[in-house]
Amino acid sequence: MTDKFTKKELEQPDEFHTIGWKVLQYISEHRNRFYAAGAAVLLIIILSGGWYFYRLNYENKAERMYSSAYNSYSLQGSSSDMKDAYLNATRIYEDLVKEYPGSRAATLSFYNMGNIYFNIGEVEKSIEAYKTFLKKSGKDDILTALAYYGLGYCYEKNKDYDNALKSFEDSNRRIKGTLFESINYANMARIYEKMGRQKEALEFYRKTVEKTNDPLMEMLMKSRIAALS
Repeated sequence: MTDKFTKKELEQPDEFHTIGWKVLQYISEHRNRFYAAGAAVLLIIILSGGWYFYRLNYENKAERMYSSAYNSYSLQGSSSDMKDAYLNATRIYEDLVKEYPGSRAATLSFYNMGNIYFNIGEVEKSIEAYKTFLKKSGKDDILTALAYYGLGYCYEKNKDYDNALKSFEDSNRRIKGTLFESINYANMARIYEKMGRQKEALEFYRKTVEKTNDPLMEMLMKSRIAALS
């Protein structure tokens, strides 16, 4: 059924047009404010876009340096030249963390430097690099676990057995159910044995046997259990 309108209703102004007219009047009376607000929004868009492209370029440059450092030793064929390759890589990593300290590549560089410095016998530098990586990383991922794992070996090398144990424990908390869990148990057992704590050493050798799927490791752990028992 067709709706019927009275003459009075037809003569009344349309509500939509009335509201639209009021809005236009308001904008006209406050045009300067709207121009300023529009300019501010435009500036925010421009700055946001600029920052995005700046960060993209920043990360890309850092990643290129990282790849250069990593490839300089990971692709090294001759083991006799490894030390020179390692030293060259650390120089690139050091430059990277100075030039692009806020990049993801810089954080990863500290982890790699920890590995390299340990391999060339620079234990204190290795500890410092691992610790810096852990501060910057802030994530419970596999690299965090491996950094604690590396720290454990560093402290063991320095005969700082208490910190070695703590590092292997910290590593294990982050990699439950993996191959490294059994390796860390073996490491902790070895440290306890060096400390003369035979009971704890036996406990962790047995844990290693329970967790490992490696027949060779199982045989070695059982031989240590037999020797200590």
